[in-house]
Amino acid sequence: MPEFHPSLVEQGRRIIEHGLDVPHGADLVPLSRDVIDGDLAAALFAHGDALEWVVFEYDADWFSLGYTALSTTEPPSTGERARLEIRFDTWGRSRTRRWSLGGRHLVHTRVLRAERIAQLRVATRTIATPHGWAIMVWRGRRAPAISVDNP
Repeated sequence: MPEFHPSLVEQGRRIIEHGLDVPHGADLVPLSRDVIDGDLAAALFAHGDALEWVVFEYDADWFSLGYTALSTTEPPSTGERARLEIRFDTWGRSRTRRWSLGGRHLVHTRVLRAERIAQLRVATRTIATPHGWAIMVWRGRRAPAISVDNP
């Protein structure tokens, strides 16, 4: 397991609040973010040869539900076709909503590799993929529908 960047949560909060274009250091590069209705969010970063992400809920302020890292070495792409693949799925329980047996308050996170894809449409929101990676979050058991927008 890779070492987490010491300012991962702080930097994640910054891109959740202000977008991917916030100034950043060379060692923690923002790749993607997803914010749902102002109460659930995730931020994805590149840190060395790893992907790191942090998931947030909002309750008077953004607080971290946890963070994860995944080592990755990407071979050079040889194809010309757009490609979308799931790289990692995880889930946890909401801290702001009561637990239910039906799993309605599970918080899911998905990291996707999005080669040659400009952005993803997830339910009613858009997730930009400027660096070929995307992160999405949702509540409940079923993932929302994903569609692809190419340039």
